[in-house]
Amino acid sequence: MNVVILTPDGVGSSLLQRVLTVHMNSSNFDRSIINLHELTNGLQKYFSPIFNDFVLGKDFGIGYSQSLPEIISLLQSVDHYKTSRLAYYHLTRRQDSIDDQKKFYDFLNDNFFIIAAQRKNVFEYGLNWGLKSTTNVANTYTHAQKLEQLYKLKDGVTIPPQTFIKHLNNYKNYIQWAGLYFNVNSFFIYEDHALDIDTYIHNLDFFQKKMKKSWADLTGLDWQKWNRCHKLTSDAFLANLKTPMIEYRQNINSLTLDAVYKHLPLTEQQFLSENLPVYTRSINAVEEMVANGILVTNIPIKMQTLIEKKLITKNFVDLVYVYNDWAEKNGFDLIEYDFLISQSNSELEKWYSNDTLKQLSLTTL
Repeated sequence: MNVVILTPDGVGSSLLQRVLTVHMNSSNFDRSIINLHELTNGLQKYFSPIFNDFVLGKDFGIGYSQSLPEIISLLQSVDHYKTSRLAYYHLTRRQDSIDDQKKFYDFLNDNFFIIAAQRKNVFEYGLNWGLKSTTNVANTYTHAQKLEQLYKLKDGVTIPPQTFIKHLNNYKNYIQWAGLYFNVNSFFIYEDHALDIDTYIHNLDFFQKKMKKSWADLTGLDWQKWNRCHKLTSDAFLANLKTPMIEYRQNINSLTLDAVYKHLPLTEQQFLSENLPVYTRSINAVEEMVANGILVTNIPIKMQTLIEKKLITKNFVDLVYVYNDWAEKNGFDLIEYDFLISQSNSELEKWYSNDTLKQLSLTTL
């Protein structure tokens, strides 16, 4: 089964691709499954000794030089299944002819299971992109990378309203594009599915008669524990709880991965001590899949919770008003500041222990 995830970027498509590919490779599919990430910014065909056959892989150096008909030809030229994404912003940048675009969309509709990734909280989507415009990095795949990107945000960010609105408009245009050109088979809603991704994947139509293994079966840890390890290991937010949160941004630059661990609340240190050996083995196994050309990268790491974004964004409150003005004009749900704080609290409950939450309630909110 070929799978393509439609995305405006910043809605969990990279996470879903990688985890889905791991799950598919552990099930009884009749062919090998290789992740290609984005379809339209560089594919290469090469002979793989691992598969003893010609396969497709990623070559970011190619950029947009391949035409859409060439991409179709490459996808048809190999036997293995592909997991991938199609980002709306790449199609707008490529400026392919309408005829080529239509043929490409028809090819995907006929040959791929299509998932559309979305966000419930469109305000947070715009906020994400405002911060990413500062770091110029969409995802981080190692803990050192994550700390490097957090350092770029250490002085806080004022997101220009025009930039914020531009990204909100991009999301609106993506929703219209996906609905107009694609026969969507499933919707991946980040807030509903990212923290219970096993269930989402196992409920996909093409997985119904396949061997279903939980993330715990595959890695030794259930998804929630594994993903907590993935975030906590470079969680500069928690590592700064022992200092006033007003100093949060200034203290990021002094944190190493070892220092993060030592400065985490004791409950979280204990959690990591109990689970890091198993987590580390599983990360190494995923890296082996990357080395073998099955995955493009490791699984992306959760960068920030909503409360962290609030702390970093200097004009957070102003952007709530900007968003509501835009939402009212464009037919999206309005959002209240109190709702965002409530959502922040609910999100923290999914990541941290009760002892840590007590510290957070005294320090941040």
